[in-house]
Amino acid sequence: MSGLSDPKKAIEKIIEKVESGELPPENAWKEIGSIKDDYLKYVQIHHPRIKDPEQSWHSYIGKRFEKLIHAISKSYIERVKKEDKDFLNLEILTEKELKKNDILFRKVAVKYGEYLLAPDTDMAVVEYSKSGPWNSKILAIISCKTSLRERIAQACYWKLKFLSSDVTKNIKVYLVTTDNDGDFELKRNKETYEGKSRNRIIAEYELDGVYILKEEFTWESNKIKRYEKFFQDLLNLFKSI
Repeated sequence: MSGLSDPKKAIEKIIEKVESGELPPENAWKEIGSIKDDYLKYVQIHHPRIKDPEQSWHSYIGKRFEKLIHAISKSYIERVKKEDKDFLNLEILTEKELKKNDILFRKVAVKYGEYLLAPDTDMAVVEYSKSGPWNSKILAIISCKTSLRERIAQACYWKLKFLSSDVTKNIKVYLVTTDNDGDFELKRNKETYEGKSRNRIIAEYELDGVYILKEEFTWESNKIKRYEKFFQDLLNLFKSI
């Protein structure tokens, strides 16, 4: 047991495999989930001062979550492009890549008086026109969090701001989450409405889609779905422009 190798290295290796196309993106999250038990054991043995190994896991994955989702999504899109040239202009950009592109930044920025500010986002889905960048379109922004208690309100705020301008009104707003707090699970208690949490009701009404990476998650709707359906929805969004 004491010879257990550091699971963090295995997780980083999985991300590298996804980015290089060596590992199918659909399988990445399951592989990372299979490492969880080893991570908990490793923490108990090598870091006994950590009182809650489970919380340590959530914290570590939370910090890597955005990078992982970007790697999975980008790998999937690159594979689709090789199979179907109709999707050659579809791109998944990080927030940093989006802000570095002056033209795309202007297409997603929200106006506050004399100022233009970019929304809080982790990734952007873009139809990028290489022949004329000004013809490119921001199709969606995506927030990636393991816990969404604060991000739900933030995402809804940006959705409403997008709707207030003719320039940004067609931009979709999506959330991708492991739902660590169980906001999207069916619950029967005094704090829910017909089993739905307040956060689920708000997200389902205001946002364009929420995708859950949780094996046991089954309570889907037209907008709240298991993460596997994100890929097809992404392609459908691109085809609809």
